[in-house]
Amino acid sequence: MKRKRTCRHCRRLFIPVRNPQQQFCSRRFCQTARKSSWRREKRKNDSDYRSNQRRANQRWQACHPDYWKQYRAVHQKYVQRNREKQRVRDGAKIQGKWHVKGQGENLAKSDALHGKNIINTGNYWIIPVLANTLAKSDALFVKIDPIPTG
Repeated sequence: MKRKRTCRHCRRLFIPVRNPQQQFCSRRFCQTARKSSWRREKRKNDSDYRSNQRRANQRWQACHPDYWKQYRAVHQKYVQRNREKQRVRDGAKIQGKWHVKGQGENLAKSDALHGKNIINTGNYWIIPVLANTLAKSDALFVKIDPIPTG
């Protein structure tokens, strides 16, 4: 008799079908979770796979340039939810290290350099800001160490 195992996704007991090391049951959403987990690990650890996926995504985007515009036009609930979530994120930025200069204006760092300011050693997020828009989401995390002069 085959030994039952616990599914890593739904935690239900199942009997492995083909592979005695099987960790997910055969239910559709558990298999979807298994595949997603595999892809996530593959992207994390395999640079060839990651670059192939990036190129495939770029090709798809080039063939479907209006996808998100059309999606938003059809899915108004998505648009509304996204706007609400952005307001919450903006509110968190007001409470934290970010300051918003008024409705509809750019997000800006409240401690921007002014003449005599000194940059301290530490970790920083570099976020590109476009004119009259919110900061882009493609932020860079960097560590800054001053180099002594002389």
